[in-house]
Amino acid sequence: MSKFKQASELCEDFNELGVMRTLASYYYNRALTLEKNILINSKQETSESLKPAKKETPAFDEPLLLNGTGVEKAVFEAVLGMAVEIGREGREGHSIGTAFILGDSANIMAKSRQLILNPFAGHSRETRMVSDPEIRDNVKEFAQLDGVFVVSAEGVVEAAGRYITVDTGMVSIPRGLGTRHSSVAAITSMTKALGIVVSQSGGVIRIFKGGKIAVTIRP
Repeated sequence: MSKFKQASELCEDFNELGVMRTLASYYYNRALTLEKNILINSKQETSESLKPAKKETPAFDEPLLLNGTGVEKAVFEAVLGMAVEIGREGREGHSIGTAFILGDSANIMAKSRQLILNPFAGHSRETRMVSDPEIRDNVKEFAQLDGVFVVSAEGVVEAAGRYITVDTGMVSIPRGLGTRHSSVAAITSMTKALGIVVSQSGGVIRIFKGGKIAVTIRP
């Protein structure tokens, strides 16, 4: 009888040992998982801390800038956003310069001509809104073309590749800025439009109003 009792106790010991081994294996694997998660989180935090801070567009008096132009706030911000992206990223790894004329579009079209076939001609008004993500991609693509974009005060892209035909002799801009800047300065001096110019060298953005640089944004 004592032998059976010893065998029974031994069996219980083995069962307890099996349970303990199972628990030990569980906690060991759990510890490895926690350690792995800690390492992953630590790496993510380190990676986040090493990322360059997102550059914000400098603050300026937007209502004052838009006053008298008729350009809607959302339209201005959408076009400025595209200009900032073009200035910082270029296109396909290459720096590019371009310009946008916002507002007073009928007057702008009368004082300019097409350098190339207008890629936006024949498209419905709804498909030419600057708020449309697809149009934003098209604008970035056509920014490589010579000439300027003409955008209505309501946000309709009227044309790309537009050549400004007004006399630039009556405006004065800082030395070192090219014909794109002088043309935009000139057209804004005789219309209610705003001009946004992206410099090919450095991606600096200059906003023109009334023939003068009103805002400068550096990338």
